[in-house]
Amino acid sequence: MLEATVLGPVGARVRGSSISVKGRLGRTVLAALALACRKPVSVERLIDALWGELPPATARTQVHIQVSKLRASLDRAGAAGVVVTVPNGYLLDCSVDVDEVRRLLRTARAAGDPAATAGLLRSGLDRWTGMPLGGVTPHLAGAELPRLDELRICLVEEWIDAEIACGRAARLLPELTALVQAHPLREGLHHRRMLALHHAGRRADALAAFHQARRVLRDELGVDPSKELLALEAEILAVDTPPAALVVPAQLPPRASGFAGRDAESAAIRAAVMCRTDTPPLVLVTGMPGIGKTALAVHAAAASAHAFPDGQLYADLRGADARPAAPHEILAHFLRALGVPARSMPATVEERTAEFRSRTAGKRVLVVLDNTATAWQLEPLLAADPGCATIVTSRSVLPEVEPSVRVPLAPLSGPVAAMVLANVAGADRLAEAESMVATVLEASGGVPLAVRIAGAQLAAYPRLGVAELAARLSDESRRMRELVAGQRSVRDSLDASFRLLGRDARAAMLALAAIGAPTFTAWPLAPVLDVPLTRVDEVLGHLCAMNLLDQAGPGRDGVPRYRMHDLVRAYCRTVGPPLDADALSRLTGWAIALTRHAYEGILGAPVGYAVLARTAAPLAKDVVRGVVREPLSWVGAEADVLLAVFALAVRGGLPRPAAALLLVLRAPLVRLGLHDHGARAAARLANVAGADPVVRVTAALVAATARMHHSRYAEVVAVLNEVPLREVDPALRAEVLTKLGDAYERCRDWHRAITVVREAVGCFRKAGNRAGESGCHATLAALYRDQLGDLRAAKAHGAKALRLADAAGEWKTRAQVRLVVLRTALACGDPAAAAGLAEQARGLAEQHGDPVGRAWCLTAEADAHRANGDLGAARRAADRALELARRLRHPDAESAALLALASIELAAGDRVAARRAARASLCLQDEFDSPAERAGVEQVLAEIDAQPAVGLGRCAATLARSM
Repeated sequence: MLEATVLGPVGARVRGSSISVKGRLGRTVLAALALACRKPVSVERLIDALWGELPPATARTQVHIQVSKLRASLDRAGAAGVVVTVPNGYLLDCSVDVDEVRRLLRTARAAGDPAATAGLLRSGLDRWTGMPLGGVTPHLAGAELPRLDELRICLVEEWIDAEIACGRAARLLPELTALVQAHPLREGLHHRRMLALHHAGRRADALAAFHQARRVLRDELGVDPSKELLALEAEILAVDTPPAALVVPAQLPPRASGFAGRDAESAAIRAAVMCRTDTPPLVLVTGMPGIGKTALAVHAAAASAHAFPDGQLYADLRGADARPAAPHEILAHFLRALGVPARSMPATVEERTAEFRSRTAGKRVLVVLDNTATAWQLEPLLAADPGCATIVTSRSVLPEVEPSVRVPLAPLSGPVAAMVLANVAGADRLAEAESMVATVLEASGGVPLAVRIAGAQLAAYPRLGVAELAARLSDESRRMRELVAGQRSVRDSLDASFRLLGRDARAAMLALAAIGAPTFTAWPLAPVLDVPLTRVDEVLGHLCAMNLLDQAGPGRDGVPRYRMHDLVRAYCRTVGPPLDADALSRLTGWAIALTRHAYEGILGAPVGYAVLARTAAPLAKDVVRGVVREPLSWVGAEADVLLAVFALAVRGGLPRPAAALLLVLRAPLVRLGLHDHGARAAARLANVAGADPVVRVTAALVAATARMHHSRYAEVVAVLNEVPLREVDPALRAEVLTKLGDAYERCRDWHRAITVVREAVGCFRKAGNRAGESGCHATLAALYRDQLGDLRAAKAHGAKALRLADAAGEWKTRAQVRLVVLRTALACGDPAAAAGLAEQARGLAEQHGDPVGRAWCLTAEADAHRANGDLGAARRAADRALELARRLRHPDAESAALLALASIELAAGDRVAARRAARASLCLQDEFDSPAERAGVEQVLAEIDAQPAVGLGRCAATLARSM
């Protein structure tokens, strides 16, 4: 592992041995890459670090030279591969001393024990070995030194706090005096010097230090000392004065103006804190940033204050800040409020906790601990007396805490959010813009902070119309900039939570926001983060615990799903780039592989498109089966996510993978009735297809599939005749030819249909697709039988279709082929065989949950029973088919069922009923464009008018393929 040092002369070590990095430019490149802490650094940023605002004309070339030299030095030292080239920049895989210092700082803040905290902070301070960034250019030093200096002062201040808490104030005085001289404008150092002098018994010197601080602040900045400094002076002055009468603390902040709703939650909090049991009540209020936790806690606490006559204490634990409040700091605040003077303030957290519990023993005190980060912050601040109660708010669910009552907050309902908006903005501002108010509330997502900010803007700016505000907030890219009112902003609230996230959690949030699906499962994050699915579950659990995601319950496939709030999504889309090229490629590859598995499961046969072999991720079978448990249910549940991944691939310059994903999505989308979604996706794909034949053909095929389902057959012919079929693989070419042949048939162009389908047979044979080959023979059988009257050829093709379908084993092809062959059986005068085939086809449709196919099979059964003379069975089957088609809203299936009824009524001798059913069938033709089927209905009507009874009426020639 490469170790870089920047807190002194810039250098590097490998396994303890120093590496020679020559030249100021080389050291600057090393430092700039190391300071990024394993994140990419652009070439432009390196140019700024090396030359500032006046780079040479050859700057980019020189950057590459310096990186090459650095890489060579590292390679020779045994650190090969640590300099990684990324798009438009570089990344250094190393540990860096400043990152270790930050880790020590985080550990120290979580320690809880002053002695341990002091030791950790001292260890961090020892990492400084001289002037930071020694040997780099002034441009990099000027940009980075202030941050490093601020980090060191932060460590020094917290180390001093810990040392004072340990009772070692006297030994700090020489260092504090030097620090105050070096940083005379840092009020915190003056405060700590006064406190150390006071704890050391040097009261006069502490007061002199205060006067010195006040003089410096006034002379240099023109400001007075802060209230904290003044309070400390007052404590020091009060040492020899008689104690004042005890003041009951009443520290609750004022209630939020315009507060509305939360009646149930407020009642639950009040009931819990006023409940008298053997243990002090603890209420935990949790929710996402801006959801109104503080407002609710203060509202409920104020409503309960009468039950706590010994006082109400309040503290902001700053859980979302980079530096959360330390328990010993909050305890000092509470103890001062309870009458403990500074000179008597206990030193350690344990002593302060004991004093706090002693001071609240036998009393009724209500404590509100706002914005809590972790349980370690909370534990020392809990009163032990049953008469006391504590209300805690946190952005995290704090699973390790065991409260009396948990109160999770959800977004406000529409009417309550409207009340909050009216309370803040004024009802008169909203009276005449009801629809625009709804838009403002929708953009605010029921988050009280966002609603209040929107109301504050309307109240503050009388000329700002509700319609204009609604237009601004409707633009997601502007929403974060608009939801700002003074010091309050939705962005800042979310920023505070986002800063607490680790690398994986942050990347997960950005990726999920980019996908933008209403709900999602875990699988998309595995390729994005390049981690196992088990690690994804941990990340999602953490994000839910942070209330940045919600659990949305199980989806249609029974798998747990998650949801991201609209405001959180809008925020994430402004934070940074969502997916790099590698992550997007991995995500698309996973989507293709999983959808291909689902597609093959639905069809019962493998899919042989050549493009899949080059784009699908090579996932292990157990991973695929673990994600895709029920193929069609999985696609139904994940359709939004899969279409979003497709759109990302299109925008991200991956047209081939996008085409591959859409190819395997095509059939499942049709089965789910989402063919219009496929049509929109096809239009997007066509816009980026360029000259790529696979992409062009895929876009046309999916578009044609949607047009077929809308019965726009002439358009299908036009679309598919424009694509370069000869340039794609046989499997894809066969699919297009089959669709084209179907469209020609519907347009009554029989000879072109036969020619195209015969060509498709050869393509399916080359691709090894028996099911596809079987379907083509079934189509040829129908064409020869119904259009050319060649029953011999029809029987031959039907026999081939049955043999191939049964060999392929795909249920849908087996059902469709049986419907075609039964028509041939009817034409040859064998109704019993036809009825048997219809029952077999219906059994397959019912077994595999295909209601549309079942409607067509029932229509075929009706025709078979009528031809066999069983008009009762025929009418029952036709009625069932008609009811099912109407319920499913399939006009073509409904038309076929009515046509079958017309033939049944005619066979029964009721020409009036037959004509009524046939005319109803003809009227439905206006809802879909099928010249061949329209001609068939018109012929039946002519037969009804021409004779009192007829034999077999013509049914739709393509009945089988409409399943």
